[in-house]
Amino acid sequence: MSLLEHSQLKEKAEHPAVHGGERGFTLIETSVALVIMMIIALGAASLFAYATLANSGANDREEAMAVAQKRMEWLRNMPFSATTRNLAYSYPNGGLAATAGVTEFETSSGRSYRVITTIVNTATVPAGQPDAGQPTIKTITIAVTPQGVGPALGGVTLSSQRSTLVPGNF
Repeated sequence: MSLLEHSQLKEKAEHPAVHGGERGFTLIETSVALVIMMIIALGAASLFAYATLANSGANDREEAMAVAQKRMEWLRNMPFSATTRNLAYSYPNGGLAATAGVTEFETSSGRSYRVITTIVNTATVPAGQPDAGQPTIKTITIAVTPQGVGPALGGVTLSSQRSTLVPGNF
């Protein structure tokens, strides 16, 4: 064996041949791959943050709806008589007199809610009828908004009408 052949065999033993064109990743290829994965991860993280905010808003709306329904049920269960139609509104023992918007605060599930109750006389008893000038239809609107830390994404508004029968010739 010649000296040249001996050195080639020695080199092959020290540095095995690359099979099928295999080679490793370069530093630039690895950096580009990491940047792409970071962009995808940040996009996923922002989706999680958005989903958390949306769930928090849904919980606030659910609690606000419960507060508004409780208030509306109280107003709808109150007798609609000549006495209560003009009795001053005050929760929980008031009447159905017209209001320009009474603001109150109520706590439910550890969170404070601002409750604005507005009662409007929509129609009144016509002249010449018994109880002339008395309201016969009232529109009740209740707006509930969460208070405190975070955005108020959970506000709700309920609206209903109350009416009374008016005797007369039709």
